[in-house]
Amino acid sequence: MAGVKYEEVTDKGLVIMSSDGRRQLIEADTIVTALPFLPNAELTKAMAEKAPEIYIVGDCSEPRFIMDAIGDGYRIARAI
Repeated sequence: MAGVKYEEVTDKGLVIMSSDGRRQLIEADTIVTALPFLPNAELTKAMAEKAPEIYIVGDCSEPRFIMDAIGDGYRIARAI
């Protein structure tokens, strides 16, 4: 949901605040965060000395959509 602020995770779900100041509960039994939108190259660095070849796909290179990650995996798999 664009333009909202995530306020609180409760046992009933996620409480958000809209841009007009209205609080709303989004009921959920599981919440998966996808933030921050920053690449995380720590695993790549850790594996660099342990594997002869490393291929970077998806959000390891830069935050993008899942279809981009699938495309990366497809192209790399075909090249291998």
